[in-house]
Amino acid sequence: MRFFKLLLLFIFISGCATITYIELDDRYGFSNPIKRSNVADITPQQSALFHNQVRPILENRCIVCHGCYDAPCQLKMESVAGIERGANKTVVYDGARLQAIPVTNIQGNPKTIDQWRSEAFYPVLNERQQSPQANLASSLMYQMLQLKRNNPLPDEVILSKAFDVSLNRQQECPTIDEFKHYQENNPLGGMPYALPNLPDDEYQQLTLWLADGAKMPTAVAPTATELAMVEQWETFLNGDSKKEQLVARYLYEHLYLANLYFDANQRSFFNMVRSKTPPTQALQIITTRRPFEDPNVERVYYRLQKKQATVLAKRHMPYRFDSAKLTRYKALFFSPDYTIEELPGYKLKYASNPFITFQALPLESRYRFLLDEAQFSIMNFIKGPVCRGQIALNVIEDQFWVAFENPENIDMFGINKFLVEHSKLLQFPAATSSSVLSILDWREYASRQKEYVSAKKTFIDSLDLHASNIDLDLVWSGENNPNAALTIFRHFDSASVVKGFVGKPPKSAWVIGYPLLERIHYLLVAGFDVYGDVGHQLKTRLYMDFLRMEGESAFLMLLPKKVRKETHDLWYRETSSDVNDYNFLANFAELPDSGIEYQTDHPQAELYQRLTEHTATTHNNSHQLTSSINDYKFKRLENLTGKSVSLLPEVSFVVVNDNNKSQVFTLLRNSAHSNVAHLFSEKKRRLQAEDTLTVARGAIGTYPKAFFNISQQEVAEFIVAIENMKTKDDYFNLKSRYAVRRTNKDFWTFSDKLHQQLNKDQGIEFGLLDYNRLENK
Repeated sequence: MRFFKLLLLFIFISGCATITYIELDDRYGFSNPIKRSNVADITPQQSALFHNQVRPILENRCIVCHGCYDAPCQLKMESVAGIERGANKTVVYDGARLQAIPVTNIQGNPKTIDQWRSEAFYPVLNERQQSPQANLASSLMYQMLQLKRNNPLPDEVILSKAFDVSLNRQQECPTIDEFKHYQENNPLGGMPYALPNLPDDEYQQLTLWLADGAKMPTAVAPTATELAMVEQWETFLNGDSKKEQLVARYLYEHLYLANLYFDANQRSFFNMVRSKTPPTQALQIITTRRPFEDPNVERVYYRLQKKQATVLAKRHMPYRFDSAKLTRYKALFFSPDYTIEELPGYKLKYASNPFITFQALPLESRYRFLLDEAQFSIMNFIKGPVCRGQIALNVIEDQFWVAFENPENIDMFGINKFLVEHSKLLQFPAATSSSVLSILDWREYASRQKEYVSAKKTFIDSLDLHASNIDLDLVWSGENNPNAALTIFRHFDSASVVKGFVGKPPKSAWVIGYPLLERIHYLLVAGFDVYGDVGHQLKTRLYMDFLRMEGESAFLMLLPKKVRKETHDLWYRETSSDVNDYNFLANFAELPDSGIEYQTDHPQAELYQRLTEHTATTHNNSHQLTSSINDYKFKRLENLTGKSVSLLPEVSFVVVNDNNKSQVFTLLRNSAHSNVAHLFSEKKRRLQAEDTLTVARGAIGTYPKAFFNISQQEVAEFIVAIENMKTKDDYFNLKSRYAVRRTNKDFWTFSDKLHQQLNKDQGIEFGLLDYNRLENK
């Protein structure tokens, strides 16, 4: 009965809920979050309604654009806390700001709604009188939905310039009091923006929910099974000995972004947080800008908090946290014989440098911890705070393979002693001021890097290596661990990392050792401040140049001496000789030759093949094309180069339908550059004639730019159409025949089916895609 009463009320007020903008305060009182928080507790029926009817709509229609740090207007709708917090006019990703802004990340941030309001967040739900009329008239969310309802997408294939779908578009973030002006100036600016309207039943369901007060349930409590695992882990993480405390600190600083799970059959996740309170007591979360900053308490406790937000692919980093992992940690960090004399402090200069803070922990233990889940270790900088930004990512090639140095060689070569002696040279931007003038610190970083490179060269010379020492024994085979070989793809302003060597052999590759892997984490993850100023962001980007060259140099060492320089020069066309100042292989003639016996005149291609066999990636590579019929057909596209490839977007998903079955493929455009050693003028360094295409099984990338939906019978002609593309008109025609554009009336039906398929294919790794980069072509 209540439903039908609300339905009648909806019919009555939906037509008049937009006439009261100027009179909101007079009619419904002043906005105050306490009015909403004083709403009666949600009933079991309302809770079930939210989970079964409302939440799926929010997830599949709203959250696909409103998540992560780059959610429009900071409206993060993947959690109840985010919706209640509301929106903010400040842009998080602003590469030109002169001062850092306050941290507004929700995860691990225990602020109240009043505190968020004091920081310029404004409501999208009604915080005035709690009545059905007021709940709609004063709800920014409803007004945006109704604006779209009254002004649906024009009947056109390509949206006009009235729609700005560029990633860095000027954001319009009206409050409810400003909405009348917004509506008059942006009649096509309703939600979902630049996408089809919601289906009628979904619009009505959201309207009824909003009219009824938009009631949302409180946090879902852990199950008995989860509580048992939480107790087991929190006991381990909060031991009293110095060794236990230092190990727990190390684990936290590397896992604080992880979505921890105890059982792959469950879809609930936990986050590790720092708390003022020990296990068994209520959490009092410690909030700092970075995970290694001073908690300002006498004793830190590491706790597990159940994640309440919807899982988003662009932030999802699942990490297995079961009993087997606990056993592994005990073996890594507590079986070796060592003592901790004194716990390190939190002075920023030292806390930001893991080679100083965790010097007492066995180096091989730290390295093996990172190697065990190497994809996760790399994924942190790809899906962490640097989840967006062309300037942040133009430091890497569009496709490159990654292998790792053998951890068994650490003690053999005395690497720990070398790091201890030179740890002060490995200082990070996070250790210095966040002011713009601190860009002057760059000279000091550059000087230290030169000194580090020189010391590393001297260290290598002291090892008196011979050709017999430089072979594939230097590379970690993985010992059946699929993390031993990775492929990284850059998609202009986002990136992906997958297990296995995917695609055809790339232009370049890295071999990463412990010092480099740790530096990547503390530069781009633990030490990166997404809310920082231009100085911090520039220093971080420039510093990353050093790390790229270090990884490349280790790969080049495996090649014959005679081809190292010409290979390096190919990667660094149109650069100055200054690049060599930061490359310990600059003087190639002084280093010993490779001990690998090459059999062909193409040693780099041969090395790729040998690394593939050495790491056994052919056995665990789920993305590499196989000999199946569809895979065989798509494999032709990997021979494409040049213009036809450059016309494609960075990431396209192709869904092939055969009766009731679907298979997803990804087309990845690898944009070629003369070099990636310069910060600006990327367009001038583009080499479209050298662009290549990777075709992968499944979905790679979390920000698709184009969707193609074809039948099994259309695969061959679809491939031919791509091969024959020469102009933008050809690409337009390709999409007209096979694409599901953002203007397609069946867009949401396709989107739902795609997510269902990915959920089935990806299991624990599944998260909702982000549609903020969908093209308008």
